[in-house]
Amino acid sequence: MKRKSVKTIAASIAMIMCLSACTSTGNVVNDDGATGVSAEAIGDATNSSTVSDDTAATGYQVTVVNHPISSSQDGKVLCTGSYPEIVLSDECKEKYPKLSENLDNYNETNSFGATNNISEYASWALEDTYNSEGYYDSKSAEIVRFDDKLFTIFETSGSFTGGAHPNHYTYATNYDPATGEILRLDKVLNDSSLLSDGIRTELEKAYPGIMEEVDSFYFAEDGADPDQFVQKLKDDTYTWTIDDKGLNIFFSPYEIASYAAGDLNIVLSAKDYPNLVKADYLLDKPQDLSSIVKHTDAETIEVAPTENEPVPESVSISNPTWKYYKASEATVPASSHLKLTKTKEEKSDYLDIYTWAEANDLQTEMLTHEDDNYFYSGTNEVEYANSYQGIDIYDTEMNTMYYSYDLSELCDGPDYEEEKTSAVHQFIRYATIVDNILYAEIGHLDYSSEESDSSYIVAINLATNELVFRSEPLVANGSNFKIVDDTIICGYGFTSEPDHIYLLDRFTGEKYDSIQINSAADQFQIKGDTLYVATYNTAYEFTISR
Repeated sequence: MKRKSVKTIAASIAMIMCLSACTSTGNVVNDDGATGVSAEAIGDATNSSTVSDDTAATGYQVTVVNHPISSSQDGKVLCTGSYPEIVLSDECKEKYPKLSENLDNYNETNSFGATNNISEYASWALEDTYNSEGYYDSKSAEIVRFDDKLFTIFETSGSFTGGAHPNHYTYATNYDPATGEILRLDKVLNDSSLLSDGIRTELEKAYPGIMEEVDSFYFAEDGADPDQFVQKLKDDTYTWTIDDKGLNIFFSPYEIASYAAGDLNIVLSAKDYPNLVKADYLLDKPQDLSSIVKHTDAETIEVAPTENEPVPESVSISNPTWKYYKASEATVPASSHLKLTKTKEEKSDYLDIYTWAEANDLQTEMLTHEDDNYFYSGTNEVEYANSYQGIDIYDTEMNTMYYSYDLSELCDGPDYEEEKTSAVHQFIRYATIVDNILYAEIGHLDYSSEESDSSYIVAINLATNELVFRSEPLVANGSNFKIVDDTIICGYGFTSEPDHIYLLDRFTGEKYDSIQINSAADQFQIKGDTLYVATYNTAYEFTISR
């Protein structure tokens, strides 16, 4: 329906037609009549209501506002960028209140993230004496579908913050307009088993010979599906849209192939794959948004370069011995410890960790992770991916680094007692902070016969930077561990080696209990008084008694 015809309809039915327009669709950009938005309207995300007022008066159902950003010092532009703001008309806000609410969150996130990024990148540019080209971080958005089934935002982002070349990527967010929820791809598919082969077929058809690089580019992590396209569906990491042509899938550089391969975009048409997408989401003709989507530019936002806070120096922790160690400052063991009572044991040939986590509404964890108070980031990578011997600890927004530790001596030695070095590289598997003590799991991925002085828990006093204890070896080689009250819950096992859950005193690292299990524990997660444990082939549940 063309907006020109709406203007000629009598006032008595204008509202009905406007509400109907809220379900029209398309992806045409229309800049006619763009007048910009006042600086007061774009100072921060809370001012989007001002933009909304302007939008309501234009007659368009959706307005996409481009907000330019710039950061300069002494007359020199250091970094530029932009972010999109998406505003619904009053009629569409009334019809889709949940969608409107989530778009407000989308706008606030974009505003906060973009202005902070430009400010930070400008500070980087001040220190960059090599690159003469300006830094930038830009994001634009198109509405490529709007009906009662899908409200789809297609974003294109590009950035340069030093390095060999700029980076860019595309991303799509598909909302259910009625609920405001973001839809996973697997929720709109009728037969997901067709997806992987379909992607491979269309990629090879569009880019002959590309699959050799795509398959060699994929490295399956522990527990991941060997087929990366199956794993991506589980992880919900596809960039996708649905239009009259069918299911469109977009792969950005580095996503499934090298940067040189560029963007890889394919269409799985409804004609060639009739059972792939649920019929409710398919379109039988192209959609036109030219009369309901308006693009306009706001005034440029000026931000100052970030004044970087001093970064703490990395502290090296020495290795007193490869045996059990307890410093004099370590307190006596806790007077009481928790107990675990097994309530469930489900054995299979192989336990998919991601399926297990989703079924129990749990998260999976490894070293680089975030808890309620800190973000833990591995540093000083050795040998292969995610094998870190250092750790930096930030606030959850990663604005401030609190601690930086080099644990290479604890990982590889030498120790003071025997001056022995590890036979293989060891690294930090997981870490967490409790009561100003950093607890870390250190080990390797080989058999204990390769290096038996491994797979232990260490504790470091954050106030003194002293080692509080090192547990005995061969007690922890999972992807994580948990601390509950005064107990560390961890586990060790390997092919042809004993498999146990171990309970350690968190003040001394001493082992006070063990539970035999079928295979090595990989994940520990807790909900209420229930401990969930995922091993190679068995899912366990335990009741925690205090």
